[in-house]
Amino acid sequence: MPDGAFPPPSPVRRTFLIQAHPRGDIILRVLGPFVVQGAEILAVEALQEAGRTAIRVEAGGLAEGAAQHLVERLREMPAVIGVGLGWRMEA
Repeated sequence: MPDGAFPPPSPVRRTFLIQAHPRGDIILRVLGPFVVQGAEILAVEALQEAGRTAIRVEAGGLAEGAAQHLVERLREMPAVIGVGLGWRMEA
């Protein structure tokens, strides 16, 4: 695959569950890597909890390898406490 080209979209919706330190721009910071990977953002939810922000991002268009790479990138972010990944087939 040439540089800058994205793999064909996957019919799987991937759900990323992210726990992060509460910062004013944390949602924008967390969404950045999704854009870089060419993900289609289908839903975003964020909830302030005691000392952290819980973020759920549902994305399409990510092959398994790209989704795992995205999890690794998110875990490397200093503001991120933890990341979980799930999936479901599109309806």
